[in-house]
Amino acid sequence: MSFEIKRMGHIGAEEKYRTFRRLAYESTMEEFPDINVKGISYPDVVNADNWKSHPANIGRSFRGSWEWQKEYSRYQNRPNRFEISLWKGGVLCALCFGQLSKHGSRVRMNLIESTPERPTPLGMRALPILSFAAATFADIVGATELWVLDPDPSIESLYIKEGFGSIEIYHGRRVGQRRIL
Repeated sequence: MSFEIKRMGHIGAEEKYRTFRRLAYESTMEEFPDINVKGISYPDVVNADNWKSHPANIGRSFRGSWEWQKEYSRYQNRPNRFEISLWKGGVLCALCFGQLSKHGSRVRMNLIESTPERPTPLGMRALPILSFAAATFADIVGATELWVLDPDPSIESLYIKEGFGSIEIYHGRRVGQRRIL
């Protein structure tokens, strides 16, 4: 297959999944009208990486181990990605990168983080809003499962409250919490 044919296929897939993400964002904003829901831009990931410099004694102390800027570059090459940022009052409150599985039956939420600021403009709604949006995206693409991969064990109960099961093995290599849709 020529490079040009592959590129055209990638462009078509990118446009298709961009439309699916946009539909999920619109549905989420209808459900949560006080929240602005968008994709993730490069300035957003720079902002999120700056959360690591937030004083640990003020607000949430646990931070994601990844670097959002590195992940941004990786996820931009995946047309079937799930990406979302949540905003309230002009403040970036949470973001998530995920992806549709190879066979399209699962949507994975791979990286999830909310602002360490406490109290946050979202209150305790970051996870409910993110999981609603991911489930909506999963429904649009025809997936039947939603997974949170490598969840922080200390917040397993929060995921269970959102309809995810207990921690289990995902695809033989990683751990996750699954929600059947």
